[in-house]
Amino acid sequence: MKINLILLLITTFVFADNNTSFRTQLMSDGFSQPLLVRFHPETNAMFVVEQTGKIKLIEKNKTTTFIDLSESVMTGPIPDERGLLGMALHPSFAINGLFYVSYVDKDNFSVVASYFYDNKKQKVDLMSEKKLFHFEQPYGNHNGGHLEFSPNDNYLYLGFGDGGSSGDPQNNAQDLNNFFGKILRIDINTESGYKIPDSNPYKNEKDKLEEIWAYGLRNPWRFSFDKFNGDLYIGDVGQYLWEEINKISSNQSNINFGWKIMEGNHCYETEVCNQDGLTKPIFEYPSDASYAFSLMDINQKNVYGCSVTGGYVYRGNKINDLSGLYLFSDFCTGKIWSLDPIKSVTKDLTFQLLGNKKSMIPSFSEDIYGELYIVEFSGSIYKIVPSNEQ
Repeated sequence: MKINLILLLITTFVFADNNTSFRTQLMSDGFSQPLLVRFHPETNAMFVVEQTGKIKLIEKNKTTTFIDLSESVMTGPIPDERGLLGMALHPSFAINGLFYVSYVDKDNFSVVASYFYDNKKQKVDLMSEKKLFHFEQPYGNHNGGHLEFSPNDNYLYLGFGDGGSSGDPQNNAQDLNNFFGKILRIDINTESGYKIPDSNPYKNEKDKLEEIWAYGLRNPWRFSFDKFNGDLYIGDVGQYLWEEINKISSNQSNINFGWKIMEGNHCYETEVCNQDGLTKPIFEYPSDASYAFSLMDINQKNVYGCSVTGGYVYRGNKINDLSGLYLFSDFCTGKIWSLDPIKSVTKDLTFQLLGNKKSMIPSFSEDIYGELYIVEFSGSIYKIVPSNEQ
């Protein structure tokens, strides 16, 4: 049965032809383990988040250090999953100067904090830090840490992994009394840190955390909103067998994605499991590559990957061939695919975008015009552009 499922999955992958209408353009390089890029909501200036603790600002062809949190964050030798993991600019950042970061501190606590950027002084006020979340991680992996503002409600959404180790030994992802293996949703437009939106599914419920919006995730490393309709797409890193893409439509909440009852569309470690009330992924692919080989830069042929990197639905105006398609990647192999969410057809775009270059991709990013960027862990930032763009 498993063989048949794999064969069925593989038939959904098709290769793009070489007459592509798009390519990549190197925008900047020389960064230290970049994980994420954000864009100023008015000027489109680029913020580059480095795992080692710094956020660099690229503006008018000049690179400066926007904020340095390296003394606060936990960092270790690659492949440590901790460090400075996420950043989100308040939708009114140009006016109020507020932005949010997510990191694992030196005591192995997950921290989400806000800071104030003083436009007059042109610098971040480090004394303005307000910690919204501060809780201990039981292990050193599966930290999540991604932050996104929804274009529909302007609430802040936060993603955390299941707490780590292997196989979610504490069954955190199914426990509604902790933040592990969850997507959270909070309203930060208040002077007292944050408040719970009235539409959160567990507001005023006892024995459940009111911040929870969705659960049953292993490690939702990267997620994003479709600018067009507000749908939420999540890349959830699998255990040993399956990587998955999950979706929450803009009118949904209280979704259980099934971990560790299921991994992808399959019962986890059992032949039969109770799937009632679970939401299955919109796409999955085999976790068949070696993370260790990727770190040693050993070329792996005829494999898909071992750690999905969620991306974005393309809503830019420059590349019609990508319109409405969801782009995502795998960190271990650097492969890039486009997914048609309606037809569930996936195209391999790796060669068209990166050629034969070996890459490890921790994230994609979207600028204020809807154009997409690729972050390369080795230190480079690429923009996806039309083939004829100079």
